[in-house]
Amino acid sequence: MTASAKRRRRATIVAACVAVVTVMAAAGLAVAGGMTIYNSTESTDSAEVTPERVFPDTPTGLVAAVDGAGQLTSMAVVVRAPSGTGGSIVTIPVSADASGGNGTERLPVDEAFALEGAERLEREVEITLSLALDAVEVVTAERLTAMLSGVGPIEVDLPVAVTDAQGEVVAEAGPQTLDAAQAAAVLTARDPARTVAEQYPATSAVWAGVADAVGDGVEAGLDGSGAVDAVMGPVLGGPLGQRSVAMTAPESVANPRGVDVVALDRTELALVFGQVAPGRMSAPSPALTFRIESPFDEVAVGEGGSTAQVAYDAIAQVLFVRGNVLSVSTAAGEVPEVTQVMVSDDSLLGEVPGLDTLLGPVEISVADEPIAGIDAVIRLGTSFLDERAGDG
Repeated sequence: MTASAKRRRRATIVAACVAVVTVMAAAGLAVAGGMTIYNSTESTDSAEVTPERVFPDTPTGLVAAVDGAGQLTSMAVVVRAPSGTGGSIVTIPVSADASGGNGTERLPVDEAFALEGAERLEREVEITLSLALDAVEVVTAERLTAMLSGVGPIEVDLPVAVTDAQGEVVAEAGPQTLDAAQAAAVLTARDPARTVAEQYPATSAVWAGVADAVGDGVEAGLDGSGAVDAVMGPVLGGPLGQRSVAMTAPESVANPRGVDVVALDRTELALVFGQVAPGRMSAPSPALTFRIESPFDEVAVGEGGSTAQVAYDAIAQVLFVRGNVLSVSTAAGEVPEVTQVMVSDDSLLGEVPGLDTLLGPVEISVADEPIAGIDAVIRLGTSFLDERAGDG
């Protein structure tokens, strides 16, 4: 019995996504319990009457650590919560492919940094993540120690031993308690005999330990003179969540120079940063911009699933046709029977009918309250769950 063209097309897309989702699950990349997820689009001034809603202010910063030789060793994106304190830390492997898989050559971010310095670093990270950075700072072990001086003790479980460029062991594998200086030593260590992918879990473990140690907030050891102080200080001043990202090594045919490089999952990046920093997301494609809402609870999704994974699948479909996903919500709420597509104005009504081939049945209308920067809001309904299950 031959499946329909629509079913085959959907199966092909979803199969590709499931492979990445499986990697994410295996790597333990679920959002940390304390992570601040911003599922609102409330105006920053509730007294202001405006025809459009706007995203809350979520400043971003990049903490890029280097060793004594100036080699990039670890990166973490910090995002301040809309409340003004606390927020999120997302660790990024320094060997992330800045080319995004385009062209015949792979370009690790750390290589771009080594060639042209901090200015190139900012540009390449913004392109890689489709995220605007408000501040970027390259930090040494001493600077990082001062930055984390108010945090501790830092409980970590390092999955691997950490060694530096001279092959000296900085920290052994296993559970242990670190102070700020020891944590900074791990984050600024880079052993050229190991790939970044092998060392990345230890970096993420340290930042996860920092997030746990922050608790309800600490007074950071910052005097305002550093480039990221205005972001990092408030971030450490309240509840903090941490997450790492999925990565895959490109096939050798796509990496002719054989450099140490990994590809990031664009769908996952949109899922993560679309929740914590929607107002800082950029649109790399000359196409419509979308907000994805996955309002299901775990009961509706079914055993073994999650509303985040449902959102992931929808994002993958939109990105497949080169749409831009700038905002994501996984907050439980009212679930429509049929997926709703609400465009910002009636001039866009003719631009979205084809979404039904990707998402199953949809109902298209003009939004009562459009969101600044968003062309269409997709609120997933039970019809999309049916489509995912193969019943659509």
